[in-house]
Amino acid sequence: MAVPAPAHPFLLRLADGRAWAGVEFTPGGFVCVHHPDEANVCTIATSVEALLAERRPGDPMHGAGVEDYG
Repeated sequence: MAVPAPAHPFLLRLADGRAWAGVEFTPGGFVCVHHPDEANVCTIATSVEALLAERRPGDPMHGAGVEDYG
């Protein structure tokens, strides 16, 4: 049985000022960000870098930054 990776919460601060809650499961885990404006929608990525890579204008995550909870 696999041992769950520790979770590290963060805020994804969008360019328009909104903040979405996210969590990174480390080490070697994945990232999950909740879209609060859409019921039951999350974005999953292999890392924070992959989450923000190649976001184009018009995408809510274009220009977003990560803020640590702690």
